[in-house]
Amino acid sequence: MTIQFATVDGRSLRVRDTTESEQFTLRADRELAPEEASVDEFTSPVDAAVAIDAGELHFPVYRPAVFLEDGEVVHRTEDGGSSEWLDSGTYEIDASPPGAKTYVKVHDAAVRGRFEDDHTVLDIDPAARLVVGVRSHHERPAATVRTTEDPRDVMAAVSTFGSALKTQSPDRSWPTLRGHPPAIELGTSLAVPDAVAPPETGVTIEVPPEYGPIFTVAPLAYYLGATVEPGAEPRLRAAGATREFDPDALASEVAACLEHCFVLDGVVRTVGVYPFRHEQAEQLEKRVDLDHEALFDRPLDERTAAYLDVPRSATTGLVGWHLTADVAPEPRYATSLPYLVDELAIVRSPPPTPEPAQRAPDPDALARSLGQTTEATADVVVPDPVDTPGHAWVGEGFAVEAANPTVGSFRRGFEWPSGDAPLDVHVVYNDQRIDAPDELAYGNHPTAETNVRVSHSLTTAELQEALLSETDFLHFVGHVTERGMVCPDGELDVRTLPTTGVGAFFLNGCRSYEQGFALLTAGAAGGIVTVDDVDDENAGRIGQQATMLLDTGVPLYGVLDTLDRTGTDTSRYTVLGDPMLTLRRSTSSFGLVNSFDVDRGTASVDSFPSTAYAYPSGENSLGGHMTLHHPETGNHLLSARGVSADFSREQLALHFEEDTVATLLDGSLVLNTDLSLDDFDA
Repeated sequence: MTIQFATVDGRSLRVRDTTESEQFTLRADRELAPEEASVDEFTSPVDAAVAIDAGELHFPVYRPAVFLEDGEVVHRTEDGGSSEWLDSGTYEIDASPPGAKTYVKVHDAAVRGRFEDDHTVLDIDPAARLVVGVRSHHERPAATVRTTEDPRDVMAAVSTFGSALKTQSPDRSWPTLRGHPPAIELGTSLAVPDAVAPPETGVTIEVPPEYGPIFTVAPLAYYLGATVEPGAEPRLRAAGATREFDPDALASEVAACLEHCFVLDGVVRTVGVYPFRHEQAEQLEKRVDLDHEALFDRPLDERTAAYLDVPRSATTGLVGWHLTADVAPEPRYATSLPYLVDELAIVRSPPPTPEPAQRAPDPDALARSLGQTTEATADVVVPDPVDTPGHAWVGEGFAVEAANPTVGSFRRGFEWPSGDAPLDVHVVYNDQRIDAPDELAYGNHPTAETNVRVSHSLTTAELQEALLSETDFLHFVGHVTERGMVCPDGELDVRTLPTTGVGAFFLNGCRSYEQGFALLTAGAAGGIVTVDDVDDENAGRIGQQATMLLDTGVPLYGVLDTLDRTGTDTSRYTVLGDPMLTLRRSTSSFGLVNSFDVDRGTASVDSFPSTAYAYPSGENSLGGHMTLHHPETGNHLLSARGVSADFSREQLALHFEEDTVATLLDGSLVLNTDLSLDDFDA
């Protein structure tokens, strides 16, 4: 069973998602005796439900509470000013904490949402029977499409991606209403399961039957539910309207079209079932006049045609895209498309020609010239820069400052972490010069359990056992050579291991990418490695900072981006595997880093400017709802665009007491809970 319920200390209901290894606790105002309830109680899908009696229900973190009656939203409690009692009735309330989608059904009672000590509280008057329903966030491809290497068959495979959309309305801009595209495998014939047949939307995209253009338009085809067909020139057709794409700037023009349609959907959806206004809606309506109701009700092809009539300038700059994927135009890389498209990545295929990385002289070169041999190492390349914080490289060689995913790592990401036990983190210090276990602070997450083991100076046999054992996350601190991971009695070459029990990893040692890639191909889902020599001081600092970011829910791609914001030289680090992989689910649902640049030369400062950087990923990807508590910045479409706001001294004090979040203070990375007002004063 994916969802499990248990009572804790009599008055608390612990909810555990065994698939995602996440848990949280709902606290009531009285003793609880949970009873199994029907999932049919809810209009929204849930995996499991229990009934309890309560007059108050406290959620673990601050989240807006959405109240539905007869399937329609009737109220939303976003702050103290919007807290009000609703008349006695039957309500379904969504105040989901980070761990899973959570609903509370209340019958024949007045209800209210409010906030207390930075968490959400539901009040029920009179106390009544509540049904708590929970749905796991877990998702994966519904089927696998087999295609040949014929580009026309690849077109047919990409045309199935839109079958994963859970709606063709503008609500598909919500990430939870965009299902995962079907997987692709190469074979000797084309086979499309009925379950993922291309949807009939009336939208088509024409491109030459070549891998590069097909790969490039795949995200747009997915989002528009479009079929991809051969044509002499690239173009989009919908309800009689045509948008021509410049073949010499196909990637940028397709990305602009996708962003344009996405933003318009995100604004038009505000007249739908979830009528939540946000900053992007306010800004767009200052630029262009739209009939939201008419657009919402149109079929997808007619709505798309209408969107193409809206000037691109109306939507420019309203969101920030989070991921760019460089994909080599070869048939074997078609299998990576569903996983990249699931994140609405911008695809560049063929990618701009990368540069070879400039690295320090290989310390093993002399040894090899004297007769010691090792496997040939892969080329390390520097891809062309991108405008997004996330960057994936799907092609030959290892890319610097980008993710290097494989299909296997994407698939293993669905299973990681797994099981109903606390997250198992193993920190291995194999160099006494970098032996600083107190600097690594895994286990500060407020809603997730963690078991942290620390080992020192493991021998090759002991390290091999550690790599074979089931471990959610391995953090290795020490030295790595082309021949293996350095131990007191020699070097362990991970390439000699047939498998690994390590789910994800950080190999913080010189030139660890070959050993990391061996872990990836042996069964891991992803991790961070180095592509060159790193000095001990820099490695120790990056290790501490990466630990902080991972433990607060920042995905792998966000770790590299944030480290870059600190001024740290990240040119020697790269990501292997899925860049969206997260060690933890953030308490804000999405990876978040707050940045302050304090002018201490100003006397009597009472206002402190900040920028919040979000790192969308997974079910909390582009298009979610972003609301920041302190300070109150209004609502936003979740994207990688920074949100700026000014903190008062009172708001700062409250922010220091909230759940842990990584914070940049004048370029230094710290936890908000470790700060005080003194750090902001002259």
